[in-house]
Amino acid sequence: MITLTRSGEETLPALQEACLHAGFDSTQAQLIRALDNGIWRLPDGVIVRIHRPGTTGSAQNEIHGAYWLYGNGIPVPLPHRSEPVVAAGRPVTFWTDLGPGGPANPADAARILRTLHHLQVPADLRLPSHDPFDRFADQITAAHATPEEMGWLTAHASGLRERWLALDWPTPRCVIHGDAGPGNTMGTPLGAFLIDWERLSVGHREWDQATAAWHHDLFGASTDDYTAFARVYGHDITAWLGYHVIRDIRSLCATLFALRHATVSPAVRTEANHRLACLRGTAEPTVKPWVGRTWQWAHPAAGARGHLSLDVSAGKLLKV
Repeated sequence: MITLTRSGEETLPALQEACLHAGFDSTQAQLIRALDNGIWRLPDGVIVRIHRPGTTGSAQNEIHGAYWLYGNGIPVPLPHRSEPVVAAGRPVTFWTDLGPGGPANPADAARILRTLHHLQVPADLRLPSHDPFDRFADQITAAHATPEEMGWLTAHASGLRERWLALDWPTPRCVIHGDAGPGNTMGTPLGAFLIDWERLSVGHREWDQATAAWHHDLFGASTDDYTAFARVYGHDITAWLGYHVIRDIRSLCATLFALRHATVSPAVRTEANHRLACLRGTAEPTVKPWVGRTWQWAHPAAGARGHLSLDVSAGKLLKV
């Protein structure tokens, strides 16, 4: 594990202003994560999410969605307020603290997702239609990349969109989590939970299913974990040809994530360059191939003190 320097200075003003408005004490707040969203823990059992500027609608959607999910038996942390607080130009939401814990086991995650995907799409929630490409243009602009690399990324995203639009989906649309990776699950003494519902939307269940397989293929999650996920969910997504399209879209998303944070340290810069080289077909093969690929990616993650961490040994996403 490499712990890299990244502070919460960008989100601290929003935290202090929002807590003052909502009646919480931020003086002993602990930074949990300082990546795209800032995540803070207050000592009185409250988690504070500092969302990206311009995402008030998404933050509101997450709050309303959490109430609906809870009412339908999906284990989620509940919000402390029914509306986001806009502070220092950022929407801020307050959530029940589930306490320390790691990712839920894959079988539990599969069980929750299977239940979610069989719920009737709610008519009273204005859930967005799932579009994995809606952020790519902004993310490419924000990437620490050369103009030539940005041009290639734009063309690559366009090609992936064509493949996406041509997919013949085997199931009808339903409510999906949208980013159901290990880092957005939690195993606690009270059971397993899904968290971070900012991408709650109406889409195809195959997107959520593919996330578990993608973590196996790209980050080296254990075969036993994916086997357990597929067995409990009742379907192996990798048997569907469309899985490769989803995998490639997720791979582009992960590459753009690393490129946006590439200035954090030389280690993240190296990982970002490696991911881009993999997409472009110019990377040197790694020692251990993953499911027909010669890629092995490390996963930037939030460490216990909110610093950006890079686990180059097992590709594990830590959620604390």
